[in-house]
Amino acid sequence: MWKWLRILTILLFVIFILPGLIYLGLAIYYQDSFMYGTWINGIYCTGKTIPQVAAELEEQFSYEKIRVITPVNEEVLYPERIGVKYDFITALEEYRKEQNPYNWYRHLTGQREEKMFFPKISFEEEQLKSWLEDTQVYRNNLNLKEDQLHIVWSEKGYVLQEEKEVILNITSAMEKLSEALTQGQEEIDLGEAGCYFYREETWEIQQTRERYEKIEKFQSGELIYKIKEVEKKIQSKELGSFLETDENNIPKFTKNGEVIVSKERVREFISQLAKDYDSWHNYQFITHDGKEIFLTKGNYGTEIHQKKEVEFLMKWLFNREETVREPIYAKDFTYQDSNRLDNTYIEIDMTKQKMFYFKDSQKILETDVVTGCVNKGMATPEMVCYVRAKSRNAILRGPGYRSFVNYWVPVHGGIGIHDATWRNEFGGNIYIKSGSHGCINTPLENMEKLYEMIEKGIPVIIHY
Repeated sequence: MWKWLRILTILLFVIFILPGLIYLGLAIYYQDSFMYGTWINGIYCTGKTIPQVAAELEEQFSYEKIRVITPVNEEVLYPERIGVKYDFITALEEYRKEQNPYNWYRHLTGQREEKMFFPKISFEEEQLKSWLEDTQVYRNNLNLKEDQLHIVWSEKGYVLQEEKEVILNITSAMEKLSEALTQGQEEIDLGEAGCYFYREETWEIQQTRERYEKIEKFQSGELIYKIKEVEKKIQSKELGSFLETDENNIPKFTKNGEVIVSKERVREFISQLAKDYDSWHNYQFITHDGKEIFLTKGNYGTEIHQKKEVEFLMKWLFNREETVREPIYAKDFTYQDSNRLDNTYIEIDMTKQKMFYFKDSQKILETDVVTGCVNKGMATPEMVCYVRAKSRNAILRGPGYRSFVNYWVPVHGGIGIHDATWRNEFGGNIYIKSGSHGCINTPLENMEKLYEMIEKGIPVIIHY
């Protein structure tokens, strides 16, 4: 019977008491260490105490530096410069409390429990302040210049040039740097963090700003001069250039604080506009063989009426009612509303005694001709003119002659293009001794073709 009693006692111990002792023993073991399967920041922590894990985490943690961006430059703050310390203990203790040692058996499933902790970062505030006071931006605060605001001329017209001293708020900078350090940031922009302020503007600066607002309003807007098919935009720079200025090229103002427009500068602008775009006695032309010539005579082209355009522009600068302006012309005759000669025209080369007809930039006709007689003082003048009319079976009259022509195309005064059936030859040097009275004599066959192709208004370029 004693034998069975011992066996029963052993069984009771194994079944009830031993598991309890094991459970209680492990619960005591995990009172000071982490549960099975615990990983923190990639470190295996099972059975390790808080100080042990904290030491490993501090050894693994790296916080090399923080870039501090200022309006002046970039500074680098190294943690060791301000006595930075890292503390994982607090976070580990909180986590350790969550792991109930009496529930250790729940961690035996083999499931890995991972956690990530950031240390509590501390530093010496006096050392941080000392570092901040050693930065360039802080040293600049010790020798601040007066704020300046100037109106200056630029490629875009008048602009404001500002020289404004930015002042570091060291209290705010300390707060923002402290926050960045405790969060382990690697970069902080003190400007974006609101650590700077500016001085209040002086009365002189406020007055300059108010004056510039009036200049800027004057410069705003746009006027497009539409000169036939060409467009010339008047924008900020041109508008600003119309203002009356002092010896430093700064706009003047009336006693009432309004800008003053210089009529002389407006006049100069219109004069330059006419110089650039007038085609009356002002033609550059590329000949059939690629030569660039300049012609200053004739009856073809446009000439801007400068006086009337000055009057218009002086009014427009104050009312800005129009956005597109077709100028008033003192002289205006162009083919199909165009003042260019690069599409459809007649070209007469008196050196080669040739005439060409170009349509849409394509040469349609080429023929020999005879121009005005040089030796008799009747040479055909160089000029840009146009087809004034077309007629058939005309009688040409002049001092000592009366001639019948089948086709007559007047281009300037008494000069025109016509057939000359009385001639057997054309081209060469005939024009020197036996040329016409100034007209362009053309073989009948080619004159007939030309007559059928051209129309009134087509430009005619006559040159050597």
